[in-house]
Amino acid sequence: MDIRVLGPVEVYDGDVEIPIDGAQQQCVLGLLAAHLGAYVPVDRLIEALWERDPPKTARTIVQLKVSQLRKTLGGRIASTTAGYALAVPEEEVDLGRFRALVAQGRAGRPRDAAGAWERALGLWRGQPLQGLGTDWVERRVRRPLLRERWDLLEEHAAALIELGRHREVPALLQELRDEEPLRETPHTLAMTALWHDGRPAEALELFHDVQRLLAGELGVDPGPRLRDLHQRIVEGHRPVVPRQLPRDVPCFVGRQAEAERLRRLLHGGRVAVVTGAAGIGKSALAVHVGHQVAAEYPDGQLHVDLNGYGQGEPLPPERVLPRLLGALGVPAPSGAAEQLDLYRSTTATRRVLVVLDNAAHAEHVRPLLPGGSSSAVIVTSRDTLRGLALQGAQTVRLGTLTPGESRDLLADLVGPDLIQADPAAAAELAELCGHLPLALAIAGANLIGRVGLREYVAELLDDRLNTLAVEGDAQATVATAFAGSYAALTPDAQVLFRRFGLVPGCDFTAGSAARLAGTDPGTAKRLLARLASAHLVEEHAPGRYRLHDLVRLYAREHCTDAADDPAPLHAYYLHTARAVAPLLAPSIELLPLTGEDPPRDAEEFADADAARAWFQAEQHNLLTVIDHARGRLLWRLAETLRAFMYGTYQPDVIITAARRGLAAAERADDHAGQASMHHTLANAMFALNEPRPAVRHYEIASDLYEEAGWGTGTLLTLTNLAVARSSLGDLQQSLESQERIIRLWEKFEPSTKLAVTLENYAIKLLWAGRPREALDRQLRAVRIREELGGQPPWQARAYTILGDIRVALGELGPAVEDFERALAVANDLQLAATLSSVAFAHHLRGDGARAAELARRAVDITRVRPPAHEHEEARSTLARVDESLDLGERVGMLNEVLAVYRDRTYPYLESRARVWLAEVLVDGGRWDQAAAVAGQAREAAVRYGLRLLEGQALTLLARLHVRDGSAGEGRDCARRALEVHREFGHRLDEAAALAVLDQT
Repeated sequence: MDIRVLGPVEVYDGDVEIPIDGAQQQCVLGLLAAHLGAYVPVDRLIEALWERDPPKTARTIVQLKVSQLRKTLGGRIASTTAGYALAVPEEEVDLGRFRALVAQGRAGRPRDAAGAWERALGLWRGQPLQGLGTDWVERRVRRPLLRERWDLLEEHAAALIELGRHREVPALLQELRDEEPLRETPHTLAMTALWHDGRPAEALELFHDVQRLLAGELGVDPGPRLRDLHQRIVEGHRPVVPRQLPRDVPCFVGRQAEAERLRRLLHGGRVAVVTGAAGIGKSALAVHVGHQVAAEYPDGQLHVDLNGYGQGEPLPPERVLPRLLGALGVPAPSGAAEQLDLYRSTTATRRVLVVLDNAAHAEHVRPLLPGGSSSAVIVTSRDTLRGLALQGAQTVRLGTLTPGESRDLLADLVGPDLIQADPAAAAELAELCGHLPLALAIAGANLIGRVGLREYVAELLDDRLNTLAVEGDAQATVATAFAGSYAALTPDAQVLFRRFGLVPGCDFTAGSAARLAGTDPGTAKRLLARLASAHLVEEHAPGRYRLHDLVRLYAREHCTDAADDPAPLHAYYLHTARAVAPLLAPSIELLPLTGEDPPRDAEEFADADAARAWFQAEQHNLLTVIDHARGRLLWRLAETLRAFMYGTYQPDVIITAARRGLAAAERADDHAGQASMHHTLANAMFALNEPRPAVRHYEIASDLYEEAGWGTGTLLTLTNLAVARSSLGDLQQSLESQERIIRLWEKFEPSTKLAVTLENYAIKLLWAGRPREALDRQLRAVRIREELGGQPPWQARAYTILGDIRVALGELGPAVEDFERALAVANDLQLAATLSSVAFAHHLRGDGARAAELARRAVDITRVRPPAHEHEEARSTLARVDESLDLGERVGMLNEVLAVYRDRTYPYLESRARVWLAEVLVDGGRWDQAAAVAGQAREAAVRYGLRLLEGQALTLLARLHVRDGSAGEGRDCARRALEVHREFGHRLDEAAALAVLDQT
């Protein structure tokens, strides 16, 4: 499909035009196409159609127009609360194709650009959205689109001048000069083209026409560009025009956004500083853009390598100025001050592009800035050159290439065949090069003559820095590039930089860097700023710094001193993680520290929010430190992960760290360390739904804690052991164990440990179908929590449990109140479970629409990052409560959930899913299937002691027997269900059983 808005709004399918009826419908389509990729609010569409006087039915009319367009376009319009959007690829809209061709031209050489821009301009058929809409469309849509065309016409004309196609330019610009007569750039370009085409008289006549126009319309003279051009034409000769730019990079890829920003800065008369790490491609970008804009600077292009980071001393300004003056055809006086004055005077009246490459610092550049505002300057440096901000400079920062850009660069260097033959090796090669252009270019040079990539990849894996070098060229090495940056640092900055090599993978704050540098955070912040300014570290987020992989490798292999020690940093992470743990996970308790552990060095946190912010920022660093820790420090650090197991670290990551920690503790014959690591392994395995190995580790941990003399640890592991055993279906033994554990905790002061144990006990009582007892235990747990005070995160879980118990008791109104209270404080990890529970409560109350909405939210949340079993729980709830779904979809969803549960050990959830599947099958009229599933559900409930589910399955079987005419069997099942529900207070289920009994 081809949607056209750069003229009258039209739609074609191949060569066949698809009619869009009516001006309003065309206007709506035009607005959506003009905002391709973005949603247009309904209010904006109303303004476009009626502006200040819309009818009362305006919103309805817009919806009708969109509905008609959907039918015409085959559903290519998307809608959300934000409005409507045209959901098509950019190539299906002429405006999208226009912008893609514009970007393609700006990324290429002038000859390629001219071809792309000719095709782009050829897409225009008149005024955009021609003849449609209100004044709002004119101001907000049509004029901005026309400005895009005018800007491109100017760039296209400049490219044609550079290519020597002068004769085409005046006609190309005539429409723009007529439409925008006060815009001086088109007149300047037309005059330049006429002059270069040997028609100076016509150029001068054009100047006088513009002079009269500006005087009559604005009362002003032409600007400096036009006046300067006029003067040079009158003089009848051109000054020396230097063309010093190095050859454009033949393999230039990517950097479209950076190149566009650089061009904008130059067009705006700003000094542009291209800054980035060694080998990042600063000079290549400067030269590439320099060639693209060269035609706009008819007095020439100057280029100087200032040698700021090369071998030997940087070139001082007094050695550079004579070269610049000579290139401009002006003899240089002997004195430095006189040279500077003459340079500024000469450049004040000319339009020159000056590229100052490889500057060391701001003062290295300041004397070389041209006088006046008609010239442009590009400076490249590994330093940010902040001081040039005083001269109005702005920065273009370069990062590494994307994987796709790296692949394209390698293909340009070695040919596409070698890359296409083994794309996986090419991707690995680019990754080993850190997507650094210099490293990729060196790799490309080393691949010349090779028939494959794998051998070179293997060499890089063995020794990256030495392999990233071109034999016989001392400058063509990555290490040499970094060495210049390192040598320029002050000694204290060198100390911090080389110590970064001790801890691969981390990023740093001033606080953590201070531990490495052995200094205070204020000094560390200053050193980090110095390293960031030199692009040896990157401030990738406010206050957070990191090293490029190759830079870190250089620090480790070339700079690290034998006396450097990462132990202070490891101690900082140990103590700070232990300070965070009780604030984020109050029920988790860690072994007390002893004199064998490093002295305390931790951040201080005002509250849980501050602790959470630290941990969210540092969680990856904590793992990296654990990866490099050894001995006692290793298991001490791994122990802290128990506090961050749910929703942060994947259990298998924790298991890997805990196994390393256990090995370290066993080598040292450290029983306390072994107990802690078995405890950590058990928690992680239980989180992975592997209760059998978890039980084994809990048993070992409990015994070892007792040997080590830490009674709290023994109680903690016994509590967890009871929970793990219940998940294996041994519900009665679990209840007995938890009763004993509660009695043991009651010997101490009331604590969160007692509250958590009571909550776990309440859950198991609920599973056992004993909600009255569960309610008593859960209310007691809530009272203990409230008496202890502290942060409220416990409320979400506590009130969700309370609501689930009230649902079992048939108290739906109070249950929903409990759920709403839980939802008000639930975090992302708690939200899904609460939503599933409240959805089922609304289903039982008869509010199917609300139930389905909440269940869908739970599914959406857990689909992004499903914690433990909650995604399956949410899906099974949705299948049970959303009767708008197709029966086959509901049954399929529940069967998928059951398949997942079969691979795990969730007796209660699996049995409940079977009951719900049987209920869905009954509702859908699949009686035989329902009977089989209900029978399976009853058998599982009896096997695991799940009395509530047993009664529900019996009620279902009773309904099915009655329907089949087996009244006696139905009466028997219903009576047994009634006995269960009356005994334990399941009021809703009691009523359901009575209803079936009445039918018999």
